[in-house]
Amino acid sequence: MTEISSLVSTLLQKNSLMIYGRPGTGKSLMMNKVSIYLAEAGEKVLYIFNHPSAISNLSVETERIVLLPLDDSNLMSSLILAGNAVRRGFRLIVVDEIPTELLYSIIGMRNTLFWISFLSNLARSFSRTLILVSDELPANLKLVSNYVDSVIMMERSGDFLNLELDSGTKLSLKLF
Repeated sequence: MTEISSLVSTLLQKNSLMIYGRPGTGKSLMMNKVSIYLAEAGEKVLYIFNHPSAISNLSVETERIVLLPLDDSNLMSSLILAGNAVRRGFRLIVVDEIPTELLYSIIGMRNTLFWISFLSNLARSFSRTLILVSDELPANLKLVSNYVDSVIMMERSGDFLNLELDSGTKLSLKLF
C-alpha cells in the first residue's frame, strides 16, 4: 500500500496534470486505484470516462466516487459538471480520456483547450487536483501541456508501471 500512497502523494502535489502513454499501458488502471485509495481515505472523486473499459477495474462500493460518462457530443456539459465538482469539494477530478479527435478541428481545439485551462485554474483556486488522461499523440500533448501544471509520461515494463514527470522525477510501481 505504500507504493499507492506515495503515488497519490506525488499526484496531489499538483493542481493539474496530464498522464499520457500508449494504449494499454495501464493509465486507467492506475487512475482507478488512485481513485479508490482516495475514496477509502474519505475524499470525494469525480471520474469522467470516455469509454466503459476505463472503469472496468473500478469497484464502486462507495458513494465517494461519482462516475460520469464523457459526452463526446457535448464535451462542454461534461466539463462544466467537472468545474462544479471542483467547487463542491471533490478532491480529485479525473478525465479519462480527453477525446483527441476534438483537437483536430479549430473549433473543437479552441473549446477543449478553453475548458482545460478553465478547469486547471479552478483546481488551482480551490486546491484540488485535475488529472487528464490521454493516449500518446505528440502534437496534441504539446497543446494540452501548456494548460496543465505537469505532464507525466507512463510506460509499462513487465510487471512495472514507469512514470516520468516533466521535472525529471521518475517513479516505478509494481502493477497492482
